[in-house]
Amino acid sequence: MKASKSPGRLIALPILLLLFLAATLVPVLIGFDHNRPERIIDHYYYHIPVVLEFAATLPAVDLSDYRSATTPGTHLLLALVVRAFGPSETMLQVCSCFFGVAFLIVAYINAARVASPWTALACVLPLAGSPYVLSNAIWVMTDNLSFALIAITLGSTLFCVAGIPQATRSGLALVCSVFVRQINIWVSGVALLGFLFQWEPVRRRLPFADPLQPSHRGLGPAMIFAVATSAAVAMIASFVSLWGGLVPPKFQVGGNGGATHAGDLNFGLTPGVLSVLAVYASPAILVLLPCWLHNRRVRHAALIGLLVGLLAGLLFESVTGWEHGRSVGWVWGIAGRSPTFFDRNSLIVAGSTVGGCCAGILFGILVAADRARTAWLMAGFTVSFLSAYTVNSHAFQRYFDPLILLAIGWCLASLESRQTELGTIGKKRLRIAATAVFAMQAAHAAFSLYAPMQWSMH
Repeated sequence: MKASKSPGRLIALPILLLLFLAATLVPVLIGFDHNRPERIIDHYYYHIPVVLEFAATLPAVDLSDYRSATTPGTHLLLALVVRAFGPSETMLQVCSCFFGVAFLIVAYINAARVASPWTALACVLPLAGSPYVLSNAIWVMTDNLSFALIAITLGSTLFCVAGIPQATRSGLALVCSVFVRQINIWVSGVALLGFLFQWEPVRRRLPFADPLQPSHRGLGPAMIFAVATSAAVAMIASFVSLWGGLVPPKFQVGGNGGATHAGDLNFGLTPGVLSVLAVYASPAILVLLPCWLHNRRVRHAALIGLLVGLLAGLLFESVTGWEHGRSVGWVWGIAGRSPTFFDRNSLIVAGSTVGGCCAGILFGILVAADRARTAWLMAGFTVSFLSAYTVNSHAFQRYFDPLILLAIGWCLASLESRQTELGTIGKKRLRIAATAVFAMQAAHAAFSLYAPMQWSMH
């Protein structure tokens, strides 16, 4: 881990947060936050009514059925804010802005564990410019708080030397994240493996170097995280018993919550995720092209990834449309204009193939940079995420878009100034690669989020 004493340690993170607050808090405070209905339907129709309902009934809140498909952590927290400051919509939006701030702080701190402050800033900028992260901060949503808590567990596993404090922090974040969104249990299995990797009997049998995990560590961290995982599973079991399913009755088959989230599988999620990765990772991969093109290991990983992506695109149905649970997000919107054959969307098949190749390249570069442990854990987290969200009948892009940007940023941060079989990947090249990804996100946010905005009428 790096311990830079440069001035960047003191000013890089504040600059990141000031830029983000200027893009989110300022529109909220001046009333320039009115947008098209599809951007704010969850804000007005789902989350604010639930928060106000909970606030009116505290402390005897009825959690047996309410108008949100998630566990009630975010709504209960905001209900306490309402009780303290009154039912101000602006105040709730301010809280939502700071959920986004928390997400960026966690992303930056973990990137800065393996990279210099300015490189860490560059690697997190794509998140700060994401229209999904920005819109989730401007309006009342559960996503950014959920992502922030997940990122604590992911970052502790990927970048921290395992110890009792790290395992405790990671375990508490896991329990809280499941209380915010029940599906976040997906992170627990691979995270537990990450803590087990530091146990000496396991560590000495690992087929890769493990620079972030010193030898002669005991089972304590893994046991602490296992207890937290058990608590999170027990929490989910209690809600399943209360609801009679994985989501409140309103969002089960036959419910009246507006969108059924349970009762079907959506295998199109995997090729959809790979298609988004293909677009977002391509600028960074092209900038890094001279570093990896002539490396046989990276090329082999790229070929394997390409084949996996092609197989996913051909195996899994990818017809777009609301009735198929694949309609919300630019990837499904654009794909809906391309031809479909045998229930496979041609653009999604192509995107899945390219995305698999990009995933293989990123994996190969990490391995060649002596970050094989990080590469395998990221691959494991990806498989866990895809498996969990396939159970959701709706593959909304906002569920996975920010996590793709987080993964790309952390991959780039992990490569800084490491003397590898690829040669030294310098700070300048990595910052250019990250900035290229950010430029795409900023342009997308400008046209899809800010351009349609108007002054609020309330």
